[in-house]
Amino acid sequence: MRFSAVGFLLSAITLYAQTPVILISVDTLRADHSHTPTIESWASKGGTRFTNISTQVPLTLPAHTVLMASQYPFETEVEENATTVPPNTPTLARILKGRGYRTAAFIGSIFLEKELGLDQGFDTYDSPFSFGAFSKLSGELLVAGGTRNSYSVRERRPAPLVFRAANTWLAAHKGEPVFVFIHLFDQHKPWRATTYKAQSEMVDQALAGLEQSLRKEGWWDRSLVVLTADHGEGLGDHGESDHGYFIYGSTVHVPLVIHWPAGTSAITPNAARPGGLVDVAPSILDFLKIPIPPSFHGRSLFSGPGPSAVFSESVYARDAFGWSPLRSLRVGNLKYIDAPKPELYDLEKDPGEKDNLIARRPSDAARLKAQLASYRPPATVSTQPGGDPGRRKEVLESLGYLAPGPANSAASGADPKDRLPDLIRYEEALDKMAARRYDLAITSFRAILAHDPGNLLVRRDLGAALVETRKFAEAASELQRVASASPGDYVTRYELGLANEGTGKFAEAKEQFEAACKLTPASTQCQEAIRRVSAKLPAKIH
Repeated sequence: MRFSAVGFLLSAITLYAQTPVILISVDTLRADHSHTPTIESWASKGGTRFTNISTQVPLTLPAHTVLMASQYPFETEVEENATTVPPNTPTLARILKGRGYRTAAFIGSIFLEKELGLDQGFDTYDSPFSFGAFSKLSGELLVAGGTRNSYSVRERRPAPLVFRAANTWLAAHKGEPVFVFIHLFDQHKPWRATTYKAQSEMVDQALAGLEQSLRKEGWWDRSLVVLTADHGEGLGDHGESDHGYFIYGSTVHVPLVIHWPAGTSAITPNAARPGGLVDVAPSILDFLKIPIPPSFHGRSLFSGPGPSAVFSESVYARDAFGWSPLRSLRVGNLKYIDAPKPELYDLEKDPGEKDNLIARRPSDAARLKAQLASYRPPATVSTQPGGDPGRRKEVLESLGYLAPGPANSAASGADPKDRLPDLIRYEEALDKMAARRYDLAITSFRAILAHDPGNLLVRRDLGAALVETRKFAEAASELQRVASASPGDYVTRYELGLANEGTGKFAEAKEQFEAACKLTPASTQCQEAIRRVSAKLPAKIH
C-alpha cells in the first residue's frame, strides 16, 4: 500500500487533532510547592516541567480567563474577581468545540461559577454553587446580618467530588475527542490540613487517584494532560500572607507540567524559557496542529522563538484602596516592577527578589519600563475600577466578595509596599469582624482612615461595623460619603439602607435597598429588606 507525503501529513494532523486534552488547574499552588510525588512523576515519566511560567494576574477569575482566552487582563477587562468574562470571547473551549471536541468543565469553587462567563464553549459546565448564600460565606467583606463562615461547602467542593463528576462524564464519552477542564480549590485558604505544605500533599494524593482512574478507563496513555495553577500564595514572603496584592514570584510563579500522550516524540520544548498562562492555550493548539487564532496573544511554548517578554499585573491595591496598581515585565532573567518606587531584579541570581537593582542598573530599568509601556488597555476601554464599559457586572459585590472599589475616587498613588501595614491591619480588622469583635474592628478601621481618609473600602467596612454595633447615625454618615463617591457599590447601598432603617428613616432605607436591588436583581437579601421597610411606611408612601 502506498501513502503520499500529503496523505501522511493529513493523517498525522487528524491524529493529533483528536487527542483528548485534560487541563487541570490547582488554584493557589506555588511553583516551589508543586514538587510532590504525583506531579513530579507526571513531569519525569513521559512529561515535561516548564520551570519559568508566570501568571498574568494573581487572582482566580482573571487568571483563568487568561488561561482560556490567551488575552491579557487589561484586554478583556477581567482584572478582578468581581467581573464577568465578556460574551463571545474566543476561548480554548470554543475553538476545540468547533473542531468536533466534546467539552466539559468541573469547577471546585464559586469564584468560577457559570454566571461569571467562563463557561463559554463548554457543552457541560459543572459548577454546583449558589450565589444566594455567597455573601454569608466569602469571608472577604461583611454583609450585615450574615454569617461569615468561610468553611462552608457551598463556596467550594473538594477534589474527590470534582474528580468523581469528571470521571462520570468521561465514562459517558469514551472514544470521543474530549476537552476536559478541572479546577481544584483545595489549595486555597482555608485549608483542611494544618499547613500549606500539608494541603499540597493532600492535593497530590487526590491527583494520584485521578491518574489511577484515567489509566483504568484508558484515557491516560492517549491524552494530553496539562497541570498548572492560576497563582501562588504569599506565605509571608515580602509580608504578603495570601495573594493578589503584590506581583512577586511567590504569587506569580506557577507550575506547568505537561504529560504527553504515549508515543509522543517530536516535542522538544525549551522548558526553561520564560512564559505565562497566556501561552498555555496556544501551546495546546500547536500540539494538536490546530491554527492559533489571531485573538490569542500568547505564543506556543513548543515552537518559534517564544515570547520576548512576560507581563504580569495586579490592580487590587488600586481598585480596593485607591493606591497604585502594579505592573511588571520579565525579559530573560530581568524583571522590572513598575510602581511609585520601581524595582528591578535578576531572577537567576536573586529568585526571591530581595536585592532591588533599580539604582545600580538604571539603563536596564529604563529599557524594560519603555517596553512595558506597550502593554496597555485599548484607548476605548474604561479602566476605572467602578466604571461600566458594558461588561463589568456587579454580581460579586452583592455576594460579599471584594468589590471592584470606588468608582470616582482619585487614586492616591501610594506605593503598595508602603501601605502594607495598612493592608495587614485591614485584614486583621476583617478577622475581628468575623469574630464579632466589632469595637476592635472599628478602632482598626479608624486608625487607617486617620492617615488615609480617601480609602473608601475601609470607610465602607467601618460603616458596616457601626451598623453591627447599632450606631446607626454614625454608620449612615460614613456610608453616605462612600455612596456619593461610589454609587454602584451594592454593599454600600445595602448597609446604608440598614443604617437608615435603624434611625427610623424608612423611606430613605427603601430607596437604598431599591438601589441595591437594581444593581443586583437576583439578590434576595435586598428584596426581603424592601418588603420589611415597606411594611413600616405609611400606606401613601408605598
